[in-house]
Amino acid sequence: MLIQVVLLSVLVWISFVWLQCRYLEILELLFAWIAEQLAITRRRRAREERHRLGQGLKDQDGESDTDTDGDTDTDSQDQDKGDGAEMLLSPPIKNRLNVRVEQCCDLIAAGLGLVLEDDVTQRFVAAPSPAGEWNLLTRNLRQRKRYLNWRLRIVWLLGWLTRYGLLLPLRTAACWLCLFMISGITVLLSHLPDWHFKRQLVELVLRQCFRITAGCLPMIRRFHNTEYRPTKGICVCNHTSPLDVLVLMCDANYSLTGQVHTGILGVLQRSLSRVSNHMWFDRKELADREALGLVLRLHCSSKDRPPVLLFPEGTCINNTAVMQFKKGSFAVSDIVYPVAIRYDRRFGEAFWDSTRYSMLRYMLMVVSSWCICCDVWYMAPLTRRIDESPVEFSNRVKAAIAAQANIDDLPWDGNLKRWSPVRDWQ
Repeated sequence: MLIQVVLLSVLVWISFVWLQCRYLEILELLFAWIAEQLAITRRRRAREERHRLGQGLKDQDGESDTDTDGDTDTDSQDQDKGDGAEMLLSPPIKNRLNVRVEQCCDLIAAGLGLVLEDDVTQRFVAAPSPAGEWNLLTRNLRQRKRYLNWRLRIVWLLGWLTRYGLLLPLRTAACWLCLFMISGITVLLSHLPDWHFKRQLVELVLRQCFRITAGCLPMIRRFHNTEYRPTKGICVCNHTSPLDVLVLMCDANYSLTGQVHTGILGVLQRSLSRVSNHMWFDRKELADREALGLVLRLHCSSKDRPPVLLFPEGTCINNTAVMQFKKGSFAVSDIVYPVAIRYDRRFGEAFWDSTRYSMLRYMLMVVSSWCICCDVWYMAPLTRRIDESPVEFSNRVKAAIAAQANIDDLPWDGNLKRWSPVRDWQ
């Protein structure tokens, strides 16, 4: 009986992985076809516009030549008629000027955008999808609406019905069940006596719970360089959303640190704190931050505790850049384990814009996407040099994570998303 259960579990897991791969392949083929249709429509619109402008200019030139010939023949007859002919010449000249200005509008708009846009504020909103691509999501329909033909409209409608009529209800129900499951299991595990294998049991059970939750979203994870998976010390990672924790906890066990939350995240934080050591604090309280530094030092000095997972940026960035790391994370330990995460925005947006969306609204957007696909790179541990300050050490680690994830490395503070710079900085 036990052998049959094990074999069935292995078959189910293999089937699940196979279905995920086929699902991604189907989506990639669909998105490639959509990009081709958008390109065809864009080229046809461009040809029609050029034809219309050329025909208009040709008609205007013909009218101008006719009017000029008439004025030459009748110039000696009456000066008033000549004045009327000059008035007939003005509309074609004005029309030509309008055509030239319209042709320059795109260049003018692009130039103004470069002047007004900076490298910081655009990192606090969801990154736009690449030009010429569309993943059938309604939230970026406005930029593609003018290029949709009847085929794309039908495919978009079928995709909308699939996502909101089938996937959204099933995933929502599954996620709520996972939340209740984690809360209930942590209550049961918290009442177990402190046996020597309790920690291993908690890690194993929670890892399976997180994997089930990730499969319900669904979240497709690809881990690289697993030989560098941290087992102790401090692990630092770039931060895009709370899904970063879910991704990493599916592969290893960590002691978490972060801002105290309410709502759904607050429920999860209290549940995890029942069975393992986690550090929650209020970033606005100086006493909390100082106490966190002391707790981190004590945690790192203990060899029988799991690694601490830190997000030194202190806020969610849209996964196009890594912003300033707080130096406190690099002052408590001379060795850190960097981890880089990059999400594939073709299948769904993982970035959480906490200034615009609540956690519940964000989760609805996630479960109504096609899927969340990400790559995780474990990196070799970095050691602080003798003559290196915590700030220089943090900048070196940040640059390594940005290079591994192939995203920008910016020196600006991510907290500019919440607070405007003071006058002295301007």
